[in-house]
Amino acid sequence: MAKRGNEPTAFPQSRTQPPATPGGFKDLGVTPLARQLGLTDEQTNGHWCSRCQGIWFGYTLEAECPVCGNRNG
Repeated sequence: MAKRGNEPTAFPQSRTQPPATPGGFKDLGVTPLARQLGLTDEQTNGHWCSRCQGIWFGYTLEAECPVCGNRNG
């Protein structure tokens, strides 16, 4: 993708967008590490799990869904 003006250059493996759901999103919970660190809701990041079709919350650098173990978004 060519850079035009102030538009950002797209990263080839950008995160997938979760599909819109009528009742909101499926909450897959908080990871054990985030709980162990005592992170508040505001300190966790949401991560999309394509296998579970939901969002789990954890420490910024975590990559594994706490429900199914998926590490591929």
